[in-house]
Amino acid sequence: MKEVDVLLEQLEELLHDPIVDGDDALEVAIVAGLAARLGAPEYALASSVAWRGDEGKELLAAGFDAVDFEKLVDEIDNLVEEERDVVEDALSDFDDIVAAAMWCDRRAFILDAARSVAKSIRDLPDAFACISSLGSSLAALPAVGRNPDVYDYWFAVAESKQWAESSS
Repeated sequence: MKEVDVLLEQLEELLHDPIVDGDDALEVAIVAGLAARLGAPEYALASSVAWRGDEGKELLAAGFDAVDFEKLVDEIDNLVEEERDVVEDALSDFDDIVAAAMWCDRRAFILDAARSVAKSIRDLPDAFACISSLGSSLAALPAVGRNPDVYDYWFAVAESKQWAESSS
């Protein structure tokens, strides 16, 4: 089963459960955003788009208000000599919020943090070289390529192995 199909199943389950607070709403936006980035067809996202524009509007605002970008960026800044899983998890936590924000048309909300993360990755390529193949895969997605200012951190991850090797 493809990743986008798994995300769409998860989204359907999330929309059938009660969405009662900002955390729940943000989880819906994350899953929908990741699915959309992977190229999910519009019809598969229709119910989540309707929810986002109606009953989800206030809950999503509360969810985004609770995001602590400083903490997310600090975690990425402090990934020196960490294991691959730790690096991947920290970047994934940040990327989830970016995908949710992009799906909710909140580019301005995440742009400064995304730029900061890309700079951190370029400043510490050794820490991210272990996930450069993941970065290459994500950088190749059409949705990422259409938004290089936001997703520059995936391009930085994709190139991190080369930079790490050249600085050794």
